[in-house]
Amino acid sequence: MKVLKIALILLFTAGLFAQETLTEEEKAFFKTNVVVPVPSEIIMALDILSDVNWKAVTEYNLSANYSENYKIALNLGVRVAEGFIAIQGEDRKNTGEMFSVCRDLAENFGAKSEMFVDKEEISRLLNENKWLELRGILDDIQLKVKDEMYKYDADYVVLASVGGWIEGLHIVSKALTQNYTEEASMILYQPELIDYFTQEVGYLKILNSDNPEVKEINRIMPEIKRLTEVGSGNPIPKENIDELYKLSSQAIKIIVAEPEREESAEAQDAEKTKGSGMWIAVFAVLATVLLVVFFVLRKKGGE
Repeated sequence: MKVLKIALILLFTAGLFAQETLTEEEKAFFKTNVVVPVPSEIIMALDILSDVNWKAVTEYNLSANYSENYKIALNLGVRVAEGFIAIQGEDRKNTGEMFSVCRDLAENFGAKSEMFVDKEEISRLLNENKWLELRGILDDIQLKVKDEMYKYDADYVVLASVGGWIEGLHIVSKALTQNYTEEASMILYQPELIDYFTQEVGYLKILNSDNPEVKEINRIMPEIKRLTEVGSGNPIPKENIDELYKLSSQAIKIIVAEPEREESAEAQDAEKTKGSGMWIAVFAVLATVLLVVFFVLRKKGGE
């Protein structure tokens, strides 16, 4: 049971992104009340769900087409989470894709090329099945990126952490809906972590919180706590797992959605002008025809 609590999968991006932004007192409190795992513990947590086909259960999103920093941060957390799952599932294609997408997103926060291992090296490690090395590389990358994000705005570190946590909840709850066991369900029990994230999201600046994605996160956090707060050592019921999957699915759908490509005001005005010009041309032609007919008839009448 201790392993289940210490190796909580939903902590992996929380610990990776948020751990070093705390004061020493906060770190001490957090480590006492909300366990921050190291990578080996993360893998132990995933191994508890040994019957899960991670390649089949995970849906990877390759989009990096976001313009707002708060949304880029959320999605960076989601992609890092998916990267760890791809590595756990020894999924070569999607592991490579997640490294690439994480790089694209991280560059928005000033991440330098030297922070990343080049694609050829990643390909070599994938071909040689060096999964432990790939985990270490992803750990290292996100820690460096976190430092760059913090220079921009500490809120982005929180958003990346929450985004990764929700994607972790999404993937694991989906796996549990298909491979439910009482023991495995306890992985999702961590009320202190939910309280921590609820508090951190509540501290975000209006600029980063007054948007649909964070509003949805704020909406579902009390529900997630209600569904998982079953008491230490107790399994989370299957029907609660199903509901957790629905809640997290909706949140992830909103987070990863690309912005609608609405036409700019200038483009709309240009289209209106173009349409107006077309009708003016039509009326001009009709007027010309009528004038010709008028003068022809007048000439004949004069004769």
